[in-house]
Amino acid sequence: MCLQLGGLSCGDYKKILMKTGLVLLVLGHISFITAALLHGTALRFVTDTHDAVSLQYAVSNILAVTSAILIIACGISVIVLSRYLSLTSLRWTVFAASIASALFSLVCSLGLLASIAITFANQGRSLLATCSFGNSELLYLTPDCPFDPTRIYSSTLCLWAISLALCVAESTFAVRSAQLTHQLLELRPWWGKRSHQLELPRCVTPGWPAVGTPHS
Repeated sequence: MCLQLGGLSCGDYKKILMKTGLVLLVLGHISFITAALLHGTALRFVTDTHDAVSLQYAVSNILAVTSAILIIACGISVIVLSRYLSLTSLRWTVFAASIASALFSLVCSLGLLASIAITFANQGRSLLATCSFGNSELLYLTPDCPFDPTRIYSSTLCLWAISLALCVAESTFAVRSAQLTHQLLELRPWWGKRSHQLELPRCVTPGWPAVGTPHS
C-alpha cells in the first residue's frame, strides 16, 4: 500500500532511486575502464617512485580506480534500497556510502586536474622521462622508447579529460543519492528548509512499517 504525498508516490520514489543507482553503476564501470586504459597505455611506463611528478600521476590514477569502485558499490546499494525502502539500516548505509563516494570523487577530480595542469606546464616532458632523450623535438628520430612517444601526450591528456568528466559526474550523482536518502531518513533538511515543507512518499511494504513511521 502506498500513500501519495505531494504528487510523489512510493513507486515514483523507487523509480528515481533505481535510475540514480543505475547511472552510478554505469559511471563507475566506465570510469574504471578509463583508468585501466590510462594505466595500460601510458602510466605504467612513466611511474617512478623517485620522481614526484610521475608519483603524482600514479596516485591520481589510483584515486580514480578507487573512486570508480566506491561508485559501483554505492550504485548497487542504491538499487537495493529502491527495492527495500523500509530498511532503516540500509538507508543509513546508502547515505554514508553516497557521501563518501561524493567526497572521494571530488578528491579524484582535483588530482586529475593537477595532473593535467602539470603536464601542460612541462609540455609532456615528464611523460617522456623513461625515454633516452629529453627533447620532444627528437621524437621521430629516437626509437629507444617503451611506447609510442608521438601519441602519449595527446592520448594521456584525452584519457585524463574523460576521467575528470566522469569523476565530476560521479560526484554529482552521489550527492543526488545522498539527498534522496537524506529525505528518506527525515533528517534536518538541507539548505535552510523547514521540516514541514519536506514532502516524502510514505510506503507500506508487507511486513515492514511505513517510511517515516516509528517502529511499534
